[in-house]
Amino acid sequence: MKIIQNVILTAGTALNRASSLPSSILHPPASVSFANIGEGSYEDGKKTYLADADTSARYLLYKIDSDVDHVAIAGAGDDPVGPSDDQAAAGTAISINVLGARKGTVRVITDGTIANGDYVKAAASGQVTKASTTDLSFGRANLGTDTTRGAGDVITIIPVMPAKYVF
Repeated sequence: MKIIQNVILTAGTALNRASSLPSSILHPPASVSFANIGEGSYEDGKKTYLADADTSARYLLYKIDSDVDHVAIAGAGDDPVGPSDDQAAAGTAISINVLGARKGTVRVITDGTIANGDYVKAAASGQVTKASTTDLSFGRANLGTDTTRGAGDVITIIPVMPAKYVF
């Protein structure tokens, strides 16, 4: 009988303690609301934009164009968002490897002036060229021994945030 009385007393104490808790813990709401914001973090360093014009090749550099959701092929001296592994028709989605956010190496198309270890900058028609100290640079060439470096060839770079680096 004593054991049953102790159990009843213990249960009563627990109920008294529970009654001092906020009602939201004892009686959770029937539904839960979440905020789903489309902007923000891109874990893998890729972001989808809309192409302002048809693209002619893979691995070209892109820049922000008509608004923050649209990109166009970068030209000489432009500040690029990054290269894409895809092609796209005007008005369709294209995934961009965001420079400074993408991990690992990315592929780009060279104009034929780059050697291993060179800093790179935007050239005409979405290609990359060798950068000098006063240029806006966004990566270093990481060429394998079997990599061709002629104009129009695909090479790999180690991307960084576009900035004027001293080298």
